[in-house]
Amino acid sequence: MKIKFLSIITILSLSLNADIIISADNLPNVSKEFLQHNFKAPIGIVQKDKNSYEVYLSDGTDLEFDIDGAWKEIENKAFPFDLDFLPQNLANIIKNEFPNTKVREIERKINHYKIKLDNDVKILIDFNGTILHKEIDD
Repeated sequence: MKIKFLSIITILSLSLNADIIISADNLPNVSKEFLQHNFKAPIGIVQKDKNSYEVYLSDGTDLEFDIDGAWKEIENKAFPFDLDFLPQNLANIIKNEFPNTKVREIERKINHYKIKLDNDVKILIDFNGTILHKEIDD
């Protein structure tokens, strides 16, 4: 009896933390506006869990938003993208430092961005535009 009870509790706790598929209409307005202004591909699937939203676009772009709707991470390995959604000064620094490149992945951290470019260069750049680190990914 005790084992059955513990099994039920375990299953319930796992199901409460599971991702659920939701309508794009249920995304926070901040997320919807960000998607409309920065990405042309239609939304394929939206998943919500306890702390975030995952959005999958039809062109293969994956985006993660926090529970309030601010973007946390964006990735598209097949079709790299521009950084037009970053503050203009940061986008310009990256474009000048790494001309003719686009982004495969970007993640917003507490005080910097972690970016992987389509030429396999990884950079860390703080919110003031200082490049903290760069390396070529093997």
